[in-house]
Amino acid sequence: MTFADPVWFWGLTVIAPVILMQFHAIGSKRDRTSAFVADDLRNQLIHGTSRKTRAARLTVLCFAYALIITAIARPQWGSEEEPSYSKGRTVMLAIDASRSMLAQDLTPNRLDRAKLAAYDLIEALPEDLIGLMAFSGSASVMVPITPDREALRESINQLDTYAVAKGGTNLAEAIKQANSTLKESEAESHALVLFTDGENLEGNAIEEASKASEDGTLIIAIGVGSEQGSVIPERTIRGQKQTFIRDENGELVKSKLDAKALEDIAKSAGGIFLRLDSKSLNSTIIQEALAQLDTKETEFRAQETPTERFVWPLSIGISLILGLLLSDLLKQSLMKPSKVATLAIFLIALTGQYKQAHAGVISESKGLYDAGEFDKAIKSYQSAINKSKSTSQTAQLNLGLGASAFSSNNHELALDAFSSALLSEERSVQETAHYNLGNTLFRKGEALLNSSDGAGKPKTPPSKESIENIIKDWEGAIEHYQSALSINPNNTNTQHNIDVVRKKLEELKQDEQDEQDEQDEQDEQDSKDEQDSKDEQDSKDEQDSKDEQDSKDEQDSKDEQDSKDEQDSKDEQDSQEKQDSKEQQDSKEQQDSKEQPSASGEDQKVNPKTGYSKEEAQRQLEALANEQILRALPRRSKARFSKDW
Repeated sequence: MTFADPVWFWGLTVIAPVILMQFHAIGSKRDRTSAFVADDLRNQLIHGTSRKTRAARLTVLCFAYALIITAIARPQWGSEEEPSYSKGRTVMLAIDASRSMLAQDLTPNRLDRAKLAAYDLIEALPEDLIGLMAFSGSASVMVPITPDREALRESINQLDTYAVAKGGTNLAEAIKQANSTLKESEAESHALVLFTDGENLEGNAIEEASKASEDGTLIIAIGVGSEQGSVIPERTIRGQKQTFIRDENGELVKSKLDAKALEDIAKSAGGIFLRLDSKSLNSTIIQEALAQLDTKETEFRAQETPTERFVWPLSIGISLILGLLLSDLLKQSLMKPSKVATLAIFLIALTGQYKQAHAGVISESKGLYDAGEFDKAIKSYQSAINKSKSTSQTAQLNLGLGASAFSSNNHELALDAFSSALLSEERSVQETAHYNLGNTLFRKGEALLNSSDGAGKPKTPPSKESIENIIKDWEGAIEHYQSALSINPNNTNTQHNIDVVRKKLEELKQDEQDEQDEQDEQDEQDSKDEQDSKDEQDSKDEQDSKDEQDSKDEQDSKDEQDSKDEQDSKDEQDSQEKQDSKEQQDSKEQQDSKEQPSASGEDQKVNPKTGYSKEEAQRQLEALANEQILRALPRRSKARFSKDW
């Protein structure tokens, strides 16, 4: 239960002196009737003046006054959904989230300066419906058209160069996406406010701006940066020196404001161009430009409104006062003691005893919790839950059990206890349970992230499975926080926790991605080194094989040359022998020719012993000699010799 105007409780301090004076008067031993009425006859002769009666009446009046003050303070319990309406112009803020926005020609950099200008602009347009979009190589709507300024501020605060997955700068896509979103608002005219340095790397922005103008979209281009430009810093890695982006030639990349391009885009859509420098954004010029737009009343999602419960304490307070008046009337008419005040006091006492009995079951366990004895508190709460027969009391006990388990780092038991408390029909209990479930899931994931091997040992990096469990727990924590916020939108602690967990979750996912990229890069390098080693070995084996083949070919060539030389030597020898034989034959024939005239007679004589003449015997001897020569020659030489012969 909450109070819309708790300041009214200060009214209880006004009546406090009067109450003290009245009780002092009642407690005094004598009053003005003592002058003419004896003390032993007072109760019989005078009605309504006894100390007990006056004390009872004063107590009832004080209680009634306190109830009326409570009613004026407007107690609220539960909520009702009511539609929310907003009337104003429709505006889309588009902020460039490309890497060039990290240039530091504006302080602290272009992106942060644009975010500050966006804060000023939404403050200057309190009645308008505003959306938020981030763009770089593609565009993403972060906040749809809404009157919720808190959601806009939170989203602007979280915007960075990682808000859009695709890198680069595509103004055409940003204008197209924004125009499509603005048309869904069904307003006849609307506006797009572009925060960018104007470096358009993709698409035809002027063509898209002309199309947007035909759909009733006014474009206000706000140039962020300077025409002199600045280098673009890399993302700073913890513990390393700041570096800057370079091109493929190793030269520093310098980003400059393209004012001419932004002026052309604004003119093509009937808008204006402004420069954003170190001074505050001139929102008056923007308001004058937006004055031509139509306004429209729009119904948004239902808004939960707290239910007023002032009727209950007001009714009880007035009833008590009426009871006292009725008692006085009865005393005056019937001269009988009134029982109305006594009945009221009895009811109050009975109610107090019930509350005390109800709280007595919890007080012992809570005392252990407050003393820091969480294990004993857990056992006490579990015992009380087993004995409890009231659903409301069981829900309260489960909340206490969950808190004790949470404090003792028993996250699983805490999750079970808070989940059981969600079964309660009381909205306040449900809100508390959702809130504590979010806290428990976050701490559980944090404990898993910070786990180590043991005392004195370095922390072990969580495994991939552990990282997935942590992400799952933290996403569940955000869901429970959002459920608690839907029950009580005024709970600033819940919204703060959502922002903290989201930031932690983004950092965890980014670290995981960086680690994965580093691992992929290492694997790629290892694979490359392995391939290089393999290629080097293959090249070496190929060279060895080639050298071996060359050596073999050289040996074969040498053997072939030796064989050829040997053959040539033999052929030359055969030729020489042939020549010598021929010369010898010629010489012999010549000699025979000379001797033939004188010896022809002798050569023709036959020897009676052999049966041959001298000439025939000579031919036989020559034939026998030639046959012996042929047998001694190789086959090739023999054939040549036979042919020549």
